[in-house]
Amino acid sequence: MIRTFFSLVIFSVLFFSCSTNNVKSDSTIVKMMDSAGMQGTFAIMENSSEQFTISNLSRYKDSAYAPLNTFFILPTLVALDKGYINRTPATWVASDSSVFYEALIAKIGRQEILKTIDSIHYGKGVVSADPNRFWMDNSLHITPDEQLGLIKKLYFNELYFQKRAQELYRKMILKEDNANYRLSYIAASDTTANNAGWVIGYIEENKHPYFFVLNTNSLKSDSLTQKNVQMMKQILLQQGFLKGLR
Repeated sequence: MIRTFFSLVIFSVLFFSCSTNNVKSDSTIVKMMDSAGMQGTFAIMENSSEQFTISNLSRYKDSAYAPLNTFFILPTLVALDKGYINRTPATWVASDSSVFYEALIAKIGRQEILKTIDSIHYGKGVVSADPNRFWMDNSLHITPDEQLGLIKKLYFNELYFQKRAQELYRKMILKEDNANYRLSYIAASDTTANNAGWVIGYIEENKHPYFFVLNTNSLKSDSLTQKNVQMMKQILLQQGFLKGLR
């Protein structure tokens, strides 16, 4: 069994730091999750001011979870970088199409995947040898904090992949584009792990990006991904987004 250790990521060093001066706690978000039968954390950061609005700060910064299918950001970028795929948004394979990504990861190879994890300091843990489950089997963990940092780096072409690969990937995850806003995100869920869910992405209004992450566990297992996307949009509306007024 081939395994690799990779370094713990210290949020304040790798991405940016939260402090009492740039974080606003919003208890309304917690109530919204409670009403939907969810527990978790949500954070959004305005890029220009680096001001955060966060619910459940301790879970956001200190708790790490399996990335689930949000991990597919990495093999997709590797494949775009190396020319293994060259897809347009119209032919994009959805981020929950595990069969496609399992085949893609097999094509890239375990050593290249582990090299990528190490190179961008992705998460923490010991990657299991299971080629089809390590992003879901709790051998690999990532904090909401790190997820938000990753999506911010992707937006600004700051990952070590070619600029073209990062630009293509951003086109792939663009979900809504209208006169008021542009909304891009990756969503994933797993009914075998306490009904866990992720949504990570960003919203652009008046040419200003805001980066967000939602990490939840739900009481019910039905339509998990859809419920998390709906919760993300409800929170964005509550925060004054999706109207073109920010």
